[in-house]
Amino acid sequence: MMRLLLILLVLASPRLLAAEPLPEPLTLDAALEQASRPNHYEILLAEAERQKSAAEAEAQRAENELTLDLEGRWRKVGLSDNSPLTDDDDSLAGLYLRKPLYDFGRSAAADALAEQKLRLSELQKQWRIRQRELKIVELYYQVLDADNEFLRHNEELAIGFIRYDRMRENRDLGLASDIDVEEKLAAYELIRQNRYRSENRQRLTRQLLAEALGYPDSPPDELAVPEIDTERSLPEVDVLMKQAMRSSPRIGISRQQVQIARQAIRQAEKEDRPQLDAELEVAKHFRDNSTRDNWRASIYFDVPLYRASSADARLRKARAAHRKALAELDRTRSELRVEILKLWQQLRQSRLRLQGALAAQEYRDLYLDRSRADYELEFKSDLGDAMVQFSDARWKVWRARFDFDLAWRKLETLVGADLETLAGDSAAKPDTAPPGDANG
Repeated sequence: MMRLLLILLVLASPRLLAAEPLPEPLTLDAALEQASRPNHYEILLAEAERQKSAAEAEAQRAENELTLDLEGRWRKVGLSDNSPLTDDDDSLAGLYLRKPLYDFGRSAAADALAEQKLRLSELQKQWRIRQRELKIVELYYQVLDADNEFLRHNEELAIGFIRYDRMRENRDLGLASDIDVEEKLAAYELIRQNRYRSENRQRLTRQLLAEALGYPDSPPDELAVPEIDTERSLPEVDVLMKQAMRSSPRIGISRQQVQIARQAIRQAEKEDRPQLDAELEVAKHFRDNSTRDNWRASIYFDVPLYRASSADARLRKARAAHRKALAELDRTRSELRVEILKLWQQLRQSRLRLQGALAAQEYRDLYLDRSRADYELEFKSDLGDAMVQFSDARWKVWRARFDFDLAWRKLETLVGADLETLAGDSAAKPDTAPPGDANG
């Protein structure tokens, strides 16, 4: 018994759910596992909406179920002198069995509408989880980007201080002026500000990632750099758009909203249908009276004859909501086509940017080797500048890779399909259908 109570207590409070600590170093896959974490506030909100819709659907189904009620009263009365009754106890205990028999489709339409709303809340929860996955990937890469930026600024700070300190020594030897020293000091202070700003960004991005993961009190210290394949096959944009019109989660949500609006019209059309109910009453009267019955079986019918313009107004409102849902669906399709095109272009541009960044990194790597060799041979060398420029080139390479992977994931989420599989299918089965609207 005690064990059962403990289990119920844990299930009742999401904050009491045991949470495994984040691994160190944190990997992207491990971070993505937290996207559907049940006790994160975003998932709690989505689940609360789903449970609310489920409860409303259940309550609607219960409208047509059989009900059994026990009703009664305790009552004492003052009898008049002329009353033929001698018992002042007018108490009553009754058992009532009620069941709606038929309402010509009104309850069925209401049940279907409640089920459609429940389906919408489920789709919206799934979409929120997908959006959380993208947000986690974006924040994960922001942490890695902040780390690379800090390393670059840290190298700049060391080199800037060396140059400032060397200029002070030259001034003491009479080889430099105060103006030269102040110039190096101003440059060093600017580098120091950048380094402090990048250090703050490191902490902020880690905290943002920890909040998204549901671990606000334990931001990750070290993040593993994921392997990013930038040579993946990318389908053509028209293939992506056609696939999105079929399987995009956003399109699915909009279509479900249209279905809800259509069902609301059906419900409004059946709102004033007749209704037939049955009732069985078994009662115990504590005062004997010949006009009172021990049981009654009744059939009730309700036929609406006149409702002014209320029914017509409800129907017009439902049809207007349906037209709005259709317009929203068209707008979602339009926005989706534009977003897909932008992401597709961004992926192609990221590949070109990555190629340029890799070429620049290779050049800076070779330049750094030459600067080290000149430095070891005691030739005049710009080793410090070469180190900073190499770090900057490496940083740009990682940024291009991060941007590529994030855009790829966003595009897959919008399309609702694996892009490499889609590219393989389109290559194996070229589209021979006649050109038409991308709406699908």
